[in-house]
Amino acid sequence: MSTTTAPLASDRAADTPEGHMRRVAAAAAVIAVIGRVVSIFLWPPDSDASHARMLATAAAHPGAWNAATAAEAVAWLAAGFAVLTGLHLVTGRGTVLTRIGGWVYGSSLLALGFVGGAMNSVTATLAGEPNRALMVGVQGHLHAPILDAFVTLILLGELALVVFAVGLARARLTGWWYLALAVVAVSGYVVTASSSNHVVVLAGFAPLGASWLVLARLLLQAPVSAGRTGGDATIELASPDTFTA
Repeated sequence: MSTTTAPLASDRAADTPEGHMRRVAAAAAVIAVIGRVVSIFLWPPDSDASHARMLATAAAHPGAWNAATAAEAVAWLAAGFAVLTGLHLVTGRGTVLTRIGGWVYGSSLLALGFVGGAMNSVTATLAGEPNRALMVGVQGHLHAPILDAFVTLILLGELALVVFAVGLARARLTGWWYLALAVVAVSGYVVTASSSNHVVVLAGFAPLGASWLVLARLLLQAPVSAGRTGGDATIELASPDTFTA
């Protein structure tokens, strides 16, 4: 008697567009961690000082400044993409919190990547101009109250990571330890964001990076909707006429 072996539905689901997207998003989360760590050590000293010192630093280390700008922008953008993909992991309990937290948090990461990258690029351009005193004034005008308020709103969006973590925990995709990790991540980022000490900034980023790596694991391990039956893999049996004596 011969039989035909049907593939698991979960195996087929992994080859769906949704499965491919999740793998790309998981890779993006890992790239985000690597990019942010690289940027931390690329930033020259006094990168987060006064306008005058920032321009002087960018002028003295243009290569490092531009490389750090690019690496940091890639990190925020990749993390934002991973989060916006990860918010679709939950379809039952915890959906509302995951959707709201994920959209706000992911959008703030994307905005931080675009706005932060643009501002740092402008600083590098101004640093190359001859009249330093005038450029300091221009830099000050660029950081007018409206732009500063916008950046503040972006940073406040990082708090949505906590809401996102609550949703994932309620959905039982993670334990409540992930919520604690999210709180520490947000606190560490806020406390160390203005520091120019590489070790301090890295220590502040470590919990946030860990939260991104956990998200990468979830994206790779969570069941894909195609072929899902209550979250368990199913086996399709061959029809009777495929069996021969």
